[in-house]
Formats: sequence, C-alpha cells, structure tokens
Amino acid sequence: MPKVKYISSQNEIPAGQKYVLVMYGEEYAETNDPLGLTITVASAMGQLSFLTAVHTAKEIAKHAGISEVFVCAAMMRGANPAPSGVFIYVPAHSELSSNVVGLHVYNKDKQNIGTIKDIALDASGLNGYIVSVGEFLGMGEHYVVVHPSAISFKAKDHKWHATMNANADQLKAAPEYKYAN
Repeated sequence: MPKVKYISSQNEIPAGQKYVLVMYGEEYAETNDPLGLTITVASAMGQLSFLTAVHTAKEIAKHAGISEVFVCAAMMRGANPAPSGVFIYVPAHSELSSNVVGLHVYNKDKQNIGTIKDIALDASGLNGYIVSVGEFLGMGEHYVVVHPSAISFKAKDHKWHATMNANADQLKAAPEYKYAN
C-alpha cells in the first residue's frame, strides 16, 4: 500500500517523481499531469470528503504502482490547528472513511443486507457508497451504488452502525455496479 506523506506545499514533491496529490481548493477537480494526478477537494466540503479523497488516492496510487500519496495539508480545516498549520486536531469521534468502508449495513428488520466496500466520488464530492449485497441476495458477488442520504450512520458504544431502508426486491432491482478493470 502506498505511503501517505503530508506536505505544506506542492513544491515539496520531488522533481520527476510520479505522484498522486490530494489538496483543498476552491472547487472539486481532478488534474492530470504526465507524472501524476492532483485531486482537489472543495474547501467547503467536510472532512469526510477530504479523507475519502485520500483513501481514493491511495487506491489509485496502488493500481498505478506509485509508492507515495502526497497530502497538501496547508489548507486543511479543523479545530485547534497546530501553529505550523500543517497538522490539525480531529476528535476521536470524527467521521473517518476507515469507519465506513467494511461496515455492515442492516435494514429496518435488522437483516444484514450488505457491506460497504468503497466510496464513490464525483466532481461535487461524495457520490455514493458501493455496497456488496450478493450474499444477502444469494447471488454471489453483486454490488450496488447507494445514494449517501439513503444510509444512516450512528455510533454507539464506540462502534459504528449503518442502516438503510431496503429489502431484497429493491436490491435485486437496483442497477448493478461493476468495477472497471
């Protein structure tokens, strides 16, 4: 897995090095360069969107054979930033992508309908959750993309819980998501 290196400026990326860079900006954008990719997260977006972009950058780097993901934290927001402005304080109960990916999703009947496998982003930020529902449906590997507002998250006793109002018929009728090779 690629290492994440926090930098305070894009200029800290060594010349000639292949890279994936995540940073805050005015609006969401992806900028290709012969040596890499820059993912800009709109500064108005929440910390979850930024962390999701970092997670996505790590996956892109892994598939591209890039060993480091650079995170330009100069504009990162949060309470109690360190005087250097590079590091921020994030409360232990913050929304982290690691709390979401791999989480089981239950319906109102307390049935485990699937597992969040990935987070989908588009130009406006968080686009959806990719949920593996095949086991629940008895059909093997099968993914659907769920709108972010359709899944509710709660933390109880230091454990996250996800719920969604869906049954087997609705999940079978949902368009299947297939990962690109």
